[in-house]
Amino acid sequence: MKERFFSKLDWAAFWTATVATFAVYFYTLGPSVGLEDSGELATAAANLGVPHPPGYPFWTFCSWLFCKAFSFVTYMGHPTPAWCVSLCSAVFGALAAGCTAMLICRSGRDFIDGEGPGAWLSFGGGVAGALTFALSPVEWSQSTIVEIYSLNALFLMWVFLLSYRWMRRPSGTLLWTTAFV
Repeated sequence: MKERFFSKLDWAAFWTATVATFAVYFYTLGPSVGLEDSGELATAAANLGVPHPPGYPFWTFCSWLFCKAFSFVTYMGHPTPAWCVSLCSAVFGALAAGCTAMLICRSGRDFIDGEGPGAWLSFGGGVAGALTFALSPVEWSQSTIVEIYSLNALFLMWVFLLSYRWMRRPSGTLLWTTAFV
């Protein structure tokens, strides 16, 4: 039987970075609309509408699901779809940080001795690198408001993760999956 590409330590780095990042994002989440496109995007997400071109259909659908799931949340006594969409951005940003941690942890184990102290060094480096990415001013600011960029960061890190996996163990299915993402 072939061993799994991502070890339990890689998954531990993923979940550690994801949970830590989400906790920070949740604590600093924007309560309502902000500047730029947030009002338009929140309205489109709440009503399953179409924001300005290119429309962001996948983001709109995911945000709409968050609006439906968290419709009980109010701000100053009124429903606040903007908070729900901000929460969606926080989840996407936290998952992007998790993918970053997993990529750094796994690639670090490939560069240094993957067993013993080297594995824990890779774990620490993965979590630290992911938190550095997640708490950078641009990523943090976009993951706590109504914006689409945290979903973009998630897809980018997912593609990097799948590409690294493909480089180490090539397969046609994985290459097609990476192209789809």
